[in-house]
Amino acid sequence: MRKYAFLFLSIGLTVSLVGCGDSGNGSAGSGGSGGTGGTGTATVSGTVFSAALEGESTPLAGATVSVVGTTTTATSGADGSFSLEAPVGIGSFLTTATDAWGELLTGDVPAGGIDMADPEVVPDALVAGVAGALMETIDPAKAIVIVEFDFDAPVGGEAAEIGANYGFAFVFDAAGDPVLGKELLPGGDTIVLFANVDISADVMPTATNSGGAACALNPAGVAYPSQAKVFTAVEVICP
Repeated sequence: MRKYAFLFLSIGLTVSLVGCGDSGNGSAGSGGSGGTGGTGTATVSGTVFSAALEGESTPLAGATVSVVGTTTTATSGADGSFSLEAPVGIGSFLTTATDAWGELLTGDVPAGGIDMADPEVVPDALVAGVAGALMETIDPAKAIVIVEFDFDAPVGGEAAEIGANYGFAFVFDAAGDPVLGKELLPGGDTIVLFANVDISADVMPTATNSGGAACALNPAGVAYPSQAKVFTAVEVICP
């Protein structure tokens, strides 16, 4: 997965997976998976970052990275680094930190492990800034779901849904400004964000390309849970 811009935030989707966080609020859906489809464990390591209002994100000490569905956790060190053992195969990862929204990613852990996982949490103040720019309210008792299209730039008209109740959706235009709606804009960013998502069940994202053809989830056939005060990230690949 790739890093992408989120207005003045950037929430890291990186080379395989490492997941999301919250500040301890609630739980949601199935909670994801601790790993399926493989045998044994592999080392997942990297650096936890905190999104910044301006400039580059900074390494964050004291964040917790956990493998969902297991008791495995790690705390990031003074330089933001962490390392843990995760089941080989498809799994979900949760990254949490104080006074921040977390990130939940689901993806594949190869037998060789991952050494460049860079999960990123988003400070409360930055989320509030996004809400202010949209003149909307983002509820920390609910979730945000991000559907990311796996291409460099949208033609325009690519669309997403999440199969769950939510408050509003928005995208980013070619100038980097947020716009309410759930269709990508020409030259804009490649993500559709759904705010105030109901956390009572897993989300079931769907997406289409600019011609209306269905896109595939990556990975497919897994649970995508939503959690309070957490960004659930879902990647889609379009024909």
